[in-house]
Amino acid sequence: MLKQSARFHAGHFFRTVMLSLTLWAAAGCDDNMTTRGNARELTETGELTVLIQFAGTPFGNSMPEAVADFPSTAGGRFHAAQVDFDCFHTIIEAADNAGKLLMVIIPEGEQFSGSRDHLVICIDSRGIPAEVSPFLNSDLFTDSLWEDPVVRQQTILDLVAFFKPDMVFQFIQKQRSSPGVTQFWSEHGTENNTTVAIYASPAEDGSYRGWGIFTGKGIRNGLLEGLDVPGFTATVKMISGMDWNNNGHGYPAMQAFYATETE
Repeated sequence: MLKQSARFHAGHFFRTVMLSLTLWAAAGCDDNMTTRGNARELTETGELTVLIQFAGTPFGNSMPEAVADFPSTAGGRFHAAQVDFDCFHTIIEAADNAGKLLMVIIPEGEQFSGSRDHLVICIDSRGIPAEVSPFLNSDLFTDSLWEDPVVRQQTILDLVAFFKPDMVFQFIQKQRSSPGVTQFWSEHGTENNTTVAIYASPAEDGSYRGWGIFTGKGIRNGLLEGLDVPGFTATVKMISGMDWNNNGHGYPAMQAFYATETE
């Protein structure tokens, strides 16, 4: 029986933002592996994967070098290259098609539906939930727990404990909060059995290269050379236990991970 694909309907704000810039989430599993020749490398990643997209005006020139000394963190600037797909939506659709239960945090005006009863939280320009589907009457949606993007990360962890998704997808409007958000997950990812991918995509006109970062369980420190958006996408799919090589979207950045076994 064919699965229903995830569907998005973007408002003006989100369409505009998505032209420019994206911690992702997913459940790590036993088929977190990639094959290179006859060698099979199994990566030790968390049971939950979080994908985060940052939008907004590029935050100086300090990312990702600014987080090089954070524990369990690796990242690099993307190659300036034409990208003909939307990483954030591509991975969400793949996760939905794979039958995963998702927590999706997107801007107000964006609508998402998929093959399961995913938890969808639409946030306004301040980051405060404007709509939650399915409706949950919880103190975790108090404004003060969402307005600050770094405080919001702990709120999301508390929601994960309640909802138990396979993956978390998160959109953050203000790129200037990226160092604080990355530091939060670098310090709390391993203890929460979580691996996080964070990125800001390149500008279409080539004026901004964008960057990608991995942090949390199973990540070894360092700058990643040769990282691009297709490779970042493939890496997120791999650590989420999904087929990463079915559409030519690059090769996983294996240098970011500790290998637990080689055959």
